[in-house]
Amino acid sequence: MERINFEQLPKNESKEINKNEFLVPRIKDYKNPDMLSLEPDYLKTSDYSRENLTPHQYRRKISELARRLGLEFRKENPDPARQNRETGVKIFRDIVGDVPEASKPLVFYEDDPTQPFRAEPTQDFQDLDFSDLEKNAVEIIEKRGKNLQRDTERPILENGVLPTDDNSRVREIVLKRKDGTEISLVSKRISLTKVRREPFEEFQILQRVQQEGLPGPRPVAKIEARGNRYILMEKIEGIPLKKITPEILQKYLGQKDVQSHIDKIKAKVDELKQQYEQSSIIRKDWNPKDIIVSYNPETKDWTVIPVDFEKTKLKE
Repeated sequence: MERINFEQLPKNESKEINKNEFLVPRIKDYKNPDMLSLEPDYLKTSDYSRENLTPHQYRRKISELARRLGLEFRKENPDPARQNRETGVKIFRDIVGDVPEASKPLVFYEDDPTQPFRAEPTQDFQDLDFSDLEKNAVEIIEKRGKNLQRDTERPILENGVLPTDDNSRVREIVLKRKDGTEISLVSKRISLTKVRREPFEEFQILQRVQQEGLPGPRPVAKIEARGNRYILMEKIEGIPLKKITPEILQKYLGQKDVQSHIDKIKAKVDELKQQYEQSSIIRKDWNPKDIIVSYNPETKDWTVIPVDFEKTKLKE
């Protein structure tokens, strides 16, 4: 088995690194190892040539390799020999070569037109027109949809740095109701590396949130298209709590008594947490980026709504 020896490793250590261990899915990356069976066969091989892959499959494959190497070679790694991201880049280039695709955007979605299309809307959204998604969901969601996690699409190698996550899964799309009116929705592609026992578990949690009258986006539909699974949900208008600063309150919202408004927002967040603690839903992650804040000038009141339920669970 071929090995590479990189001399310049952290803490003056030299360690043989087996590059082939990065060419196949690694079970420790998966919360549910059974989901490995859903991953395409071309990701289970060590052949990175283009002979048996479509251009999309090739980019999908080297994107996943780059992400795995990015996770493996970072400062947080307990193995000193794997705390050097430059080493990860060298292994990446040794495996795939100096290919032009490395400067193109990451691709983590499938695009298999032979896979069936399925749309399962909730009761409130039975009048949505899914015909455009049925024709080509990848075009509508992955290519035309607005990336809500990043302003620009991240290339596979960005300034010589490997990715550590897929920041292209959450996008804003526009669909039409059957009467022709448009509606803005949030589409979230379900990640195989983050999936739980049931792929649409987050969707079920969103439904429970509505049943219990808790603040949260309304679930719209479960979608399966071209080998991907998506959750469609209501788009919550506002500003992420993470971005709320005195400057934002003054400049964009025209608020004068800044501190009193900050206190009101904090109180609303505390109230939100208490509501969830008293429910059947376990939510331990209250990341400010996943809480949307909005202000009603008529009532002069603030609203805070959580939007990411990927790590949320139901009480047994």
